[in-house]
Amino acid sequence: MKKIILCTGGTGGHIFPMIALYEELKKNHKVKIITDNRAIKYLDQIDDLTIIPAESPYRKKGFIHFIKSAFFIFISMIKSFFIILFYKPNVVVGSGGYVSFPVLMIARFLKIKFFLYETNSVLGRVNQLFLPHCYKLLTGYELISSFPEKFNDKMVYVGQLVRSQFNKINEEGLFYGKTSKEDEALNILILGGSQGAKVFGEKLPEKFLSLAKKNVKLSLSQQVQEDQIKKVGSYYENNIKASQINEKKLGFSFMLFTFSNQIEDFVKKADIVICRSGSSTLSELASANKPFIAVPLKNSLDNHQYHNAKYYADQDCCWLVEDNQEMGFKIERIIENVFRTRVLLNHKIENLIKLKRGNPIDNFINQITK
Repeated sequence: MKKIILCTGGTGGHIFPMIALYEELKKNHKVKIITDNRAIKYLDQIDDLTIIPAESPYRKKGFIHFIKSAFFIFISMIKSFFIILFYKPNVVVGSGGYVSFPVLMIARFLKIKFFLYETNSVLGRVNQLFLPHCYKLLTGYELISSFPEKFNDKMVYVGQLVRSQFNKINEEGLFYGKTSKEDEALNILILGGSQGAKVFGEKLPEKFLSLAKKNVKLSLSQQVQEDQIKKVGSYYENNIKASQINEKKLGFSFMLFTFSNQIEDFVKKADIVICRSGSSTLSELASANKPFIAVPLKNSLDNHQYHNAKYYADQDCCWLVEDNQEMGFKIERIIENVFRTRVLLNHKIENLIKLKRGNPIDNFINQITK
């Protein structure tokens, strides 16, 4: 039995792969997760969890924010030093995010073997920094942008780590994606990532109602921000009531939510998903063979969300729509085409099924424990 530390950023894209890895590792090893307080809402089933203070150096500009970030890193390094010193791990795994920095720095100082995991298709800043000193860089994509060729011998492709509940969707007989029939409402799931997408709540409701008025039957499950629930809900309800008064009842239903730890239940019911392009979101949808419309966050660090989505778009597994003034119109057109011709969905499902998967978690564990 080995002692293993997993350190990761607190957003869903960073923490979900580590949850998948933790669930499998704890069967045979002692495992601790180190992250920041953003991840607490995801980690109610984790037995050994340590929270360290963190502040992104990239979130804001200015000298004061730089000093604040440096202070948090210094405190986190002290805390990480004592954690590692007393825990005595055999291996440390860093999956990116600024929270990984102090843990990996101390692991290097104490000469603890550490691995890096890059879940995005672009090499992250922290992973770039520690690449020369890591034992191996394990990747979720076969090709990684911004990767220095001189370290090719360190890169090992293992695949995307996906939480078990998404793999189980296939095991429950949904492998081929049971889309609704062409005369039934199209089930659409709108995901905004771990923070919720404000832009989806602002720009898409009018497009959904426009579709409904063209006799496109829709059933929405939409993630919105907390302060959008009332506004978006009222907008939908008022339009539904108006259609009933005019005796032109819309084939439209909706459900709004801000966050869910059982997002797989929404995924099961969906025919198509509209989402941001975090690597965790896309890999979990791909594992469930759910076609999606990917809308990359346009200010994502190093434009990694665009490159994540492009990987699937190049294999004709999704629709890639950029976040600009034409976004709403393009999504409206895609949804209408899919409703009229469900074969478009089936084509994407067939390509998702063909994706190379193997067994990423087993591949990963073999690397860090052998």
